[in-house]
Amino acid sequence: MIAFRHIGHRLLASVGGIIILGILGITLTYAMRQEAASIAQNESALGSVADSVAESLAALMQGGHSKVAPDLASRLEKVPGIIDSKILRTDGTEAFVDNLTFERVVQRNPEFEFIPRSIEPVRIVAADDPGLERLRRDGQRVFQYRVQPGGERLVTVMSPVNNATPCHKCHGSDDAVRGVISFTVSMREVDRNVAQTWRLAVLVIATALVGIVALIYWFTHRIVVVKLTEVLRAMDAVAAGDNALRLNAARRDEIGDMARAFNHMNLKLLQTWEQLRDERNKLNTVIHSASTGIVVTDGALRIVLVNRAAEAIVGRDAGEITEHGFLELFDDPEWMRARLENGAGKDSSGILHWQGRILSVHASTIRAGEVIGSAALIRDITEEKRLEARLEQQSITDALTGIYNRRHFDEVIETEFKRWKRYGQPVSVAMIDVDHFKKFNDTHGHDCGDHVLGAIGQVLLELSAPAQIPCRYGGEELIVVMPGVAEDAAVSFAEAIRQRIAALVVDGLQVTASIGVAGLPGHPADSAAALVGLADEALYVAKNRGRNQVRVAGGK
Repeated sequence: MIAFRHIGHRLLASVGGIIILGILGITLTYAMRQEAASIAQNESALGSVADSVAESLAALMQGGHSKVAPDLASRLEKVPGIIDSKILRTDGTEAFVDNLTFERVVQRNPEFEFIPRSIEPVRIVAADDPGLERLRRDGQRVFQYRVQPGGERLVTVMSPVNNATPCHKCHGSDDAVRGVISFTVSMREVDRNVAQTWRLAVLVIATALVGIVALIYWFTHRIVVVKLTEVLRAMDAVAAGDNALRLNAARRDEIGDMARAFNHMNLKLLQTWEQLRDERNKLNTVIHSASTGIVVTDGALRIVLVNRAAEAIVGRDAGEITEHGFLELFDDPEWMRARLENGAGKDSSGILHWQGRILSVHASTIRAGEVIGSAALIRDITEEKRLEARLEQQSITDALTGIYNRRHFDEVIETEFKRWKRYGQPVSVAMIDVDHFKKFNDTHGHDCGDHVLGAIGQVLLELSAPAQIPCRYGGEELIVVMPGVAEDAAVSFAEAIRQRIAALVVDGLQVTASIGVAGLPGHPADSAAALVGLADEALYVAKNRGRNQVRVAGGK
């Protein structure tokens, strides 16, 4: 099937084809009718001649001039244009060249006298001719066509000689047709006229074809194709960003409607583009001024946007980030892939230590039925974490002594007691109380008491190992939780604390403290509070026995 690329060619082929087919049909019909009319005219002329000869022959016979009939037959063969002429009997034999007809007449009419011809055999010309058979059956004129070996067409007309009433006396009334006049002539002149008609038809078709193609081409090119090409070029210009282009819309037809629709569309596109540009500028302002790093990709994970904050946080410029790729943003593609695979779940966010800083990274895949891209939001939370740690530390630290507060102690002692119960890990506590603390407050003021507590807190911080947890229990009481430390070792550590406190001089005053120690295993404590209670009982024993000493739960 032929495919036309241009619409002008399609219009030319379709419209021209329809019109040409119509003209072709009309011309062919005319030529065929002309051919049929020429043949019919020729047949009419031949038939008229044959009928005239048949009537003449009948008149001669009826007038008693039958002797002239043979001469008539021989004269017909000499007529110009007649290739062959015969007077036939209905049985297909040639008449008037033998004595057969006269003999039959004499049999019916003995009184009839004639001079016999020289004896000649009966000539059978067309005994089995289908045309002759049709003529005998119908009694009507018959035409037969044949083509000579050289291509010349011949036509044979057979016209009946009717058996009229005057003929019955000599020939009887049995047959409606007494004889046949047969002419054979050439169709050369008729065929020449037909050929001329067909040549004229071809000329008309060719002329019409050229004229119609030229006219349609001019019309489609000037009226349609040129305007459509103008619209296409305008659309290409709009696609290239020329939204100010306008087409001539003065015409009041479909082309003008198309131009007006294009101008309206272009105006709307310009307005939409301006709105999008404003929104894009706003979005770019927001994105590039944001303190959160933003990295965006397309559906194939190709990076298409990197804001300034991302460059600063990652420590690379946009080109380097793009070159490394989205999964290599932090040199750990598996970690990034895990974030993307978790989608909008909680694991899509993660805390990452990167180049001495702490980053919060949220990465996710963006879908709109299909994957259209990915995005990573990056925040430097180093200061937040530092502040968070500081606040956390402050929330569990006693401001006066600098050691842990009671809330933290309650959490720690419960945790360590559960660990003792589950795993059998030793745990000990040392309860510390400042001797004569009321005297410091009442005699020297609360500031002096605060100084004393602060100095003791500093001692505990200096002596405690990382695993040991000094806390302010309440008032002038302090306590040290010692995970993994048996009671005997806890007593030694408590003694070291007592000695360091006894060496303190605060605001010119000597300071001492009493300490009670309790540890697991070694006591039937069934709760963390029970363990603390044992240490508190040992503390009171130390105070009752003179202060500035260490005592162990159970009187040891």
